[in-house]
Amino acid sequence: MDYQDNRNKKIVFLNHCLLNVDARGPGVAFRRGPSSELIQAFMKKDINIVQLPCCECLGWGGAARKEFDKFLPIITHAVRFGWFPLFIPIAKASLSSYNRLCKKEAVKVVDRMEDYLREGFIICGVIGMNDSPTCGVTKKVNMIEYMKQMAMANHAGNAVDPVKMNLDQLMDGKSFFMGNLIEEIRKRSLDIKVIGFEPWAESLEAESQRMVNLLNL
Repeated sequence: MDYQDNRNKKIVFLNHCLLNVDARGPGVAFRRGPSSELIQAFMKKDINIVQLPCCECLGWGGAARKEFDKFLPIITHAVRFGWFPLFIPIAKASLSSYNRLCKKEAVKVVDRMEDYLREGFIICGVIGMNDSPTCGVTKKVNMIEYMKQMAMANHAGNAVDPVKMNLDQLMDGKSFFMGNLIEEIRKRSLDIKVIGFEPWAESLEAESQRMVNLLNL
């Protein structure tokens, strides 16, 4: 049966922490609360928002990333006694397992996208987070080097600046979740634009407007 109501039938998929900054890794929250400038821009155009999953909370031990942090003493020991290269295969195996989780979540999201498309909805685009090892669209974090630098700072007793450490290890490429999401979209031949938000931009208002412009809204 064909029902008629007032919905706009336009949707945007937003990175989880643009709506819930408390899901960000410890020390890397770029604001106190939701990205109001971006949210309001979509609200003004009656575009509904779907929140993407936070794979880091799912796979790395919740908001505190406890599963990730439990490796730090081991890595610190490896750095201290010079056997870090022997730890790299273990780290790669762990990251490979995490990538499988991200792929599973990406498939779920694209299944949901296809459902909306079948019902005549318009998906305006997807916005990721370009400083994230998980949700970067055109940038990713070198996680092996990140873990090594974190361990070196821990061993030296230095204060760790997670933001600087994250940005120092950024490199070109697609991250775990967004890379799988983009690949799944491509495999299904869906015409959905995926772009990356820069949370450390000088003006979050200008960055929000850049997102709107890139999605041709």
